[in-house]
Amino acid sequence: MAISEEEWNSIRSVCEKISREVAGTRGEWFQTGRVIKRDEKNRLIWIKGMGGTALPVVGFNYTVRYYDTDDDGKLRVRNANAKVVVPKLGETVLVAFELGSTRLPRCLGVVQGKNYLETEED
Repeated sequence: MAISEEEWNSIRSVCEKISREVAGTRGEWFQTGRVIKRDEKNRLIWIKGMGGTALPVVGFNYTVRYYDTDDDGKLRVRNANAKVVVPKLGETVLVAFELGSTRLPRCLGVVQGKNYLETEED
């Protein structure tokens, strides 16, 4: 006996539900939120709407080369290590979910743009 259209739709619906639970959906991979708490030492933040979930800040450490002159006027090349800055309270951050939905959230950085949302006028 052949599978009916209704049964195929039911099978597809169950498959979609399971895949969303496992991997999330396109719209659930990223979220923005406002920082409500921070731990600078451990590079963790908490955002509004995520309860007590600590979000690790993700980024690269950089070595920066700069030039300085010593007392004799000789040019010297120096290097400094730059570290990731923990977002401040009230800043809006972009959060990515490694395993979809709400699993393994990571803070990717601060939203730098301002006044990018347009409001409708009368």
